[in-house]
Amino acid sequence: MYTGILYNAFVCWVSGLTGLIVFKLMQDVRKRKKVEYSQGLDYFSLLLGLVWVFVGTRNLFTWLNLPEVEIFVYKWFVGPLTYLHLVPAFYYIGWSFFRDKKVLRILFNLFFDFMILIAVFTLFKYGFSRPEPTYWGNNIVPNEVSRKILTYTLFAPAFLFVIIEFFRRLVRWRKTKNSMEFQLFGFSLGFLIYAVAGVIDALGIVSEWFMLLSRIGIMFVSLTFYLFVIWQE
Repeated sequence: MYTGILYNAFVCWVSGLTGLIVFKLMQDVRKRKKVEYSQGLDYFSLLLGLVWVFVGTRNLFTWLNLPEVEIFVYKWFVGPLTYLHLVPAFYYIGWSFFRDKKVLRILFNLFFDFMILIAVFTLFKYGFSRPEPTYWGNNIVPNEVSRKILTYTLFAPAFLFVIIEFFRRLVRWRKTKNSMEFQLFGFSLGFLIYAVAGVIDALGIVSEWFMLLSRIGIMFVSLTFYLFVIWQE
């Protein structure tokens, strides 16, 4: 089987393990001192790490020419986590936008929780398709219903919220020079890197070995979070 698939798996594992390590380090920071930002940030790093560890594992089974095992890993891990890892991201965004508006924050979280569960349900109900591997691997394609839910009711609004969050935190930090605002700006930068890398990967804007760059970008998401977590220390 193609060597490029192994390169792909390795990059995915490195990015995934980075997320898991950063989650542990962020939890250690919470144990040392009181922090104000939502734990959604921590658990987003955790689930993001798990997604890419399993993506790397799926690629390994692709390289080993074990399609049945590859499909099993996608069906029970990669596929559902593709949607579920967004839950803590929306919890963080809800905290950031509606910090002092509890009812709005609860409604915001409930709406996106519901849409994510629907996306997972449709993935199991209508399935997915597996294209033949190329030199760099293959991307299993979920059914059209799940894809549209992810694109239009999850990723599109999340991308919009991330853009707004980035610029409003930048403006607030430049206006106040407050260290907390700078920290929150850093978190918004991490989410922006994630959103851009996600668009590049999902739309296939880059191909061949350049595809690995978007997946390396995932590693920088977690590292950016941690850099700004320890900023005040």
